[in-house]
Amino acid sequence: MTKTQKIWLGIFLAMFIVPEVLWSPVANDIYEYSQSGIVGTTYSFRHTFLQKTDYQNVLSVIFFIQFIGLLSAFIYLIIIRKSIKSGLVFWIGLTLLLLLAIVTFLLFGLSISLRHIGF
Repeated sequence: MTKTQKIWLGIFLAMFIVPEVLWSPVANDIYEYSQSGIVGTTYSFRHTFLQKTDYQNVLSVIFFIQFIGLLSAFIYLIIIRKSIKSGLVFWIGLTLLLLLAIVTFLLFGLSISLRHIGF
């Protein structure tokens, strides 16, 4: 891969990684939804301001930015696949990006649909 290809791939991945490191919105939601079958209250993976209902719109925007970053990285990997030397690394990266993009898209849709429900 050339230097410019690495930079663009880094920018697209940073659109997902930076919000995830700062606030962990995807990890928090997956952790909370995995506890939904347990009787009682659910505990968050990491407490952030995004869990409050006042910031539901901000959470939706962050999910959208993360989804766009993952989708862009997925498409860019397909475009530059000829310059990636290892086929195994390409397919593993493509699969991980696709799974993360699907999960982020579903969480984005859920955050949009639950936006008008207040507790």
